[in-house]
Amino acid sequence: MLAGALLLGVALVACGAPAVLAGMIRHRVEPQTALACWLAAVSTTALTAAAALVVIVLPGHGPTPLLVEALHHCWAVVRHGATPKLHVVTTLVLLAGLAVPLTRVGSELLRFSRRRARTHRRHLALLRITAAPDDAGVATLRLPHAAPMAYSVAGSPGFVVVTDGLERTLRRNEVAAVLEHERAHLRGAHHALIGLADAVARAAPWIPLLRRSPELVRTLVELAADRVAARAHGTAAVRDALLALSGHADRRAPRHALAMAEDAVDTRLHHLDTARFPAGRVRRGLTASAAGLVTTALPAVAGTGALAGFLLAVCPALVG
Repeated sequence: MLAGALLLGVALVACGAPAVLAGMIRHRVEPQTALACWLAAVSTTALTAAAALVVIVLPGHGPTPLLVEALHHCWAVVRHGATPKLHVVTTLVLLAGLAVPLTRVGSELLRFSRRRARTHRRHLALLRITAAPDDAGVATLRLPHAAPMAYSVAGSPGFVVVTDGLERTLRRNEVAAVLEHERAHLRGAHHALIGLADAVARAAPWIPLLRRSPELVRTLVELAADRVAARAHGTAAVRDALLALSGHADRRAPRHALAMAEDAVDTRLHHLDTARFPAGRVRRGLTASAAGLVTTALPAVAGTGALAGFLLAVCPALVG
C-alpha cells in the first residue's frame, strides 16, 4: 500500500510539475524559488521512486539477504531451468528500471562536464590571443567584433565575453546591465543547472518533468539573471538592452555559453514590463528554501492523499 502511494505520488509530480512550473513563470514568481522547486521535484521523484522500490522489494528484510536470495534464485534458474518466482522477477525488473535512467543521467553529466572543460580551455586560449581584458575586471574579455554580443562561459575560471559592437550599440547603463546579467549567470551556477536539465531530459525523455526541463530551466535562469541586473541598474536598462540585442539574434554565442538575448526573449520582456523586483536577498533565499522543502514532500503527500481519496470513494461502494 505504501509503495503504491509513493509511486502514485511520483507519477503525479512527474506529470503535473511542468504545468506548475510554467504557471509560476506566467505569474512572475521569483525565478530563484521556481528553480528551487524544479531541482527539488527532479531529485525527489528519483528518491521517492527508489524508496517505493525498497518498500516493494524489502517489505520486512534488510537489503543484503534479499539481494543474495534473488541472485541465488537466478543462478538456480539458469542451471536447472526452473520457473522464476514472480517476486524475484519483479525485483530485478524494478531495479533495472531505476538503475538504467540513473546511470544515463550520471553518464550524461560526466559527458557534459568533460565537454565543457574541453571547450572552455580551447575557447579561453583563443580569446587570450584575440581579446583583451576589460577594465571592469579580469573575468571580462573584450573581443574586437562589430556585432553587439555578450555571453558568459562557465569553468575555472568563468568569464564574460563582450564585443566592441556592444558599446557602439548600447548606452553605458545598458552595457553595465548586460555585464551584470552575464555575471549573475556565473554566480548562480546557471550553466550547471542547464547541463543537469539537459542530462535528465536525454536520460528519460518519456517523463514529462524531465523532458521539459531544458526549456523551463533556460527560461528561469534568464529571468533570474534579468532580475539581478534590474535590481542593480534598473528595469529600463535591462529591457532596452534586451530589445537592442534581440535584433542581432543571428549572431549566436558558442553552444556552451549563455548569451544575453537568445532564450525566452518575449517572456523576459513581459516580466520586465509588469513585474517588480524588490530587494531582500535573505528573504528570497528563505522563500526558495521553503518552497524546495515543500516540493520535496509533494510526491509522498500527493500519492498518499490521492490513494486515500480513492479508497474513501471506492470502499463504501464495495461494502454496500
